[in-house]
Amino acid sequence: MHSVIRRALMFVVLSAVSAATTACGPAAGSTSESRPSPAGQRPLTKAQLAEALPDGGELPGFTTVPQSMALLEAEDVVTADRPSCRPIADMMSVRPKHPRKAVVWATMKPDGAAPEAAPGSVTLTSHTGQDAETWMAELREALTECRGFTARSQRGWTHRFSVRPLAAARTGDDSVTYLLTNVLSPDGKGNVMTVVRTGGVFATYLMNEDAEVPVPVPASVASRQHKKLRAAAARR
Repeated sequence: MHSVIRRALMFVVLSAVSAATTACGPAAGSTSESRPSPAGQRPLTKAQLAEALPDGGELPGFTTVPQSMALLEAEDVVTADRPSCRPIADMMSVRPKHPRKAVVWATMKPDGAAPEAAPGSVTLTSHTGQDAETWMAELREALTECRGFTARSQRGWTHRFSVRPLAAARTGDDSVTYLLTNVLSPDGKGNVMTVVRTGGVFATYLMNEDAEVPVPVPASVASRQHKKLRAAAARR
């Protein structure tokens, strides 16, 4: 059961996969001015990320539950058929172009949601400062060019996804938001993905597309987590 939950929340709507078997500039979701990471700062460790991971009701309007199982495993190597889409596909791959140094994650459920409603997730990943800045820049470029791609995983699945850039809250040192949808999703809905960079850390929010208009993670949530990550980096 835990492996099913984990795979269903690994940055893409793999629950829809099983059932069916950001752009450049402020208007497209980035902050108005990207802020560089402090030079020479070491990536946060898994323990440091875990301290910064939200738990319980820390994020306004949501209940978060930290997870102990691995988000990605060795066979979760994902590739895209279009090179321009690789930065997006890498978000769901255990072997991205820019390596993650540590990963922690939690489920994230809106307060008042039905018990049977699938939760979203928040994932914290640490990188070298240069890798984090470069990957974010590549995500912004990808969201100007990539509108869909076929992803293949060494786990054994092949599926096509559509990509739609969305406007994002102006928070963090840099951010992008986009809608990622499995084209075979029974209800035609996908996940609203928001990636917020804080120094060398990505906070990636997966929100289920439940409304007619895709709704990204609230700015109040992303801003609070950004401040928590800055505090974690300052304590090093």
